[in-house]
Amino acid sequence: MKQPEYKCTEKLWKPIVRPPRHNYRLKDMGNEIFMVQDTVVKRIDFEMVNSRGLTLQCSLFEPVRMQDKPHCCMIYLHGNSSSRVESLTILEYLLPQNISVCGIDLSGSGQSQGEYISLGFYESRDVVDLYNYLRSNKPFITQIGLWGRSMGSVTAIIAASLNSNFKMLVCDSPFSNLTHLCQELASNTYSIPGCCFNCFWCFVKSKIRKEAKFNIDDLNIIQIIQTLPTDVSIVFLSAKGDTLIREKHPKVLSEKFRGIKELIQFEGTHNSKRPIEVMKATVQFIVAFMEKNDQHSCLKDTKVSLNCKDQIPITDVVVPLLYSERPYISKTEK
Repeated sequence: MKQPEYKCTEKLWKPIVRPPRHNYRLKDMGNEIFMVQDTVVKRIDFEMVNSRGLTLQCSLFEPVRMQDKPHCCMIYLHGNSSSRVESLTILEYLLPQNISVCGIDLSGSGQSQGEYISLGFYESRDVVDLYNYLRSNKPFITQIGLWGRSMGSVTAIIAASLNSNFKMLVCDSPFSNLTHLCQELASNTYSIPGCCFNCFWCFVKSKIRKEAKFNIDDLNIIQIIQTLPTDVSIVFLSAKGDTLIREKHPKVLSEKFRGIKELIQFEGTHNSKRPIEVMKATVQFIVAFMEKNDQHSCLKDTKVSLNCKDQIPITDVVVPLLYSERPYISKTEK
């Protein structure tokens, strides 16, 4: 992926809110109708306008057998330099369980409008807008949960604080506080001492507030997660070898969260492919929650068949989750 060119002073703040967009073609989303195990799936691409007047690109994957029956849906939320193509990574696990998946290019990402990203601040509002869209246009969808990675997992937490209807979340590699994360990266990656960081961070916050119209201090996820209702359930995923968002971030969020939770730690890095057993355990948690809370449940047995990797044409798709590291679902760099 071509890296954007920044002017001298822009190098301090612009990579945070304007990382490289993921440029992809619609055909990278695969076929409009395809099979996952014994499930015929239809993809419906649609546009929606968010509360800021920006047009966002979305894709809904539904089991054909469930299109006119009550069923649940998980909205997938991508990382900071990615797109709805990333939602392909969870299809083989959820669709056979009669759970639809909705992918979205969040504002400022992929093919959606927007000049900047906001690491979850405005993206969370996009999710609430998408919820309202699905409620208005897809009457057979009952419960709607959120599955996010990196920036997307933070987006999920903030969205749940804005809309109490989000009761089931999967948070893969969430940061606990954006300022603390950037301070860690400055120290560990660039050996910048704390006093120097504090000086340039004031400039960064001021510039982002002026250009991208949000306050970095509002991304204190430790504080936000403590406001969530206790009837929310969250699966936290954490890779032990993650050098970008280290293990302590998901761990402290799990400790501060008051609802039903599970912290799953596993071998891997920020962008490594998630182990099958981790995906299986996560889906079983989702299915158990939705079966318990959905009086119209049409979910299948919670046993997840995992012999379907060749049925979805996604293995050669490059999805940049964070441009500084290798995407976890690509075979080779392109």
